[in-house]
Amino acid sequence: MKRAVAGAVVALSSVLWSADQRAYAQSPGDAGKATFSEHCASCHGESGHGDGPRGAGLTTKPADLTRLSARHNGEFPTERIADIVRNGSALLGHTTEMPAWSTVFGVKGDPSVARARIDALARYLETLQQK
Repeated sequence: MKRAVAGAVVALSSVLWSADQRAYAQSPGDAGKATFSEHCASCHGESGHGDGPRGAGLTTKPADLTRLSARHNGEFPTERIADIVRNGSALLGHTTEMPAWSTVFGVKGDPSVARARIDALARYLETLQQK
């Protein structure tokens, strides 16, 4: 009986995560904004300027995410940002205060969910760039 219940829970979780992944693919702006608000804004601030309430207590000031394109010759560094979100700030040789979000955003055994969420987040960050 316990196996049947556990199997049903796993199957339902899989269906819900698949629906979640489709939502990220269909409306990445909304999904990326929701992910940012839930996981990033506490350090980077709601507007992405690096002025979130938790950021003040960090050793390394959170990045101003509205200046990413400006720091990369006017081009938004989508792949670089995805790598940093996926692997954390240690990728930059900084402190490890920013975690590797791929483990938080993913589903065990299905890395495509984390990829979809990180891609949606990167696309949302692109909309925050100062002109």
